[in-house]
Amino acid sequence: MLLAILDYSGSFAFCVSGASIAASRRMDLFGIFVMTVIAGFGGGCLRDVLIGKTPPTVFNTPAYWIIALSATFLVYFFNIQNKYVEKIIVLFDAIGLAFFTVVGVKVGIQTGLSNYQCVLMGVITACFGGITRDVIINRVPYVFQNEIYGGFALLGGILYFALRNYMSEGIPDLIVIPLIFSMRMISVWKNWHLPRAGEVSIRKRKFPMTRKPTSRPNS
Repeated sequence: MLLAILDYSGSFAFCVSGASIAASRRMDLFGIFVMTVIAGFGGGCLRDVLIGKTPPTVFNTPAYWIIALSATFLVYFFNIQNKYVEKIIVLFDAIGLAFFTVVGVKVGIQTGLSNYQCVLMGVITACFGGITRDVIINRVPYVFQNEIYGGFALLGGILYFALRNYMSEGIPDLIVIPLIFSMRMISVWKNWHLPRAGEVSIRKRKFPMTRKPTSRPNS
C-alpha cells in the first residue's frame, strides 16, 4: 500500500512537469498528454523492462492513465503563464525525483536485486522520464547540465539502504523523500551544480628557464 501511494504521488508530480513544459511549447491537447505519459512513466517503464517485468506495470494499471489524464487537463485548462512554467517544472521535478527514487529502490528490493542494482533502479526510475521528455523538446536534459539532479537520486538510494538496516519499515521513506526534495530545491536556490566541461581550467605550470652560468674574466 505504501509503495503504491509513493508511486502514484511521484507519477502525478512528473506528469504535471511533463504537461507544463508541453503547454509552454504550445503543443495541442494530444501532445500535452503524450508528454505527460513520457515524463510520468518513462522511468518506470525502463525499470520494469530491465528487471524483466513485461509488459510494464503502467500498461496493466488503469490508475496511471487516470493520473495522466488528470494532470493533462489540469495543466491545459489552468492555462499556466509561461513565466511560471520553469518554477512549476522544478517544483514537481523535485517531488517526482524524491518519490521515484524510493519507489525504484523498493521495487528492486522486492525483485531480489543486489544493493547497488536497487540503487541504480532508483536512479533510472527517477531520471529517465525527464531525460526522454527533454530530448523530445530538443534540449539537453536537466540531469546532464543544470543543478545536481541525478546525484541526489544516487545519494538518496544509498542512504535508504543505510537506514533500512536500523529502522522499521516506512521510517526510511519518511526521511529520504523529504531529504531528496529539500536538497534538490536548495541546489536550485543556491545554484549548486557539478563541475561542467570547460569550467575547470588547468593552468600550465611555468618553470623558470635555467640560466647559463656566466664566465668571470680572469683577473
